[in-house]
Amino acid sequence: MPVKKVICNSGLTGWQDNLQNTYDNFEEFEYFAETYGLHNRLGYSTPIEAWEDNPMIEGSLEPSDYRKSS
Repeated sequence: MPVKKVICNSGLTGWQDNLQNTYDNFEEFEYFAETYGLHNRLGYSTPIEAWEDNPMIEGSLEPSDYRKSS
């Protein structure tokens, strides 16, 4: 199934998908989460909490667009 396109908060066209579909595995997400605080941006205390919840997320080329979809 193709990734859904959305208009992000910045006004850019971005993507929307479940967290686990966006990364190859937990280790890859954990690396980026710990480096850039992605789990915090999504509202979770730890990367594993975000991974296990597998929320719908969205983002674009603008880093500030990375968020949990409403």
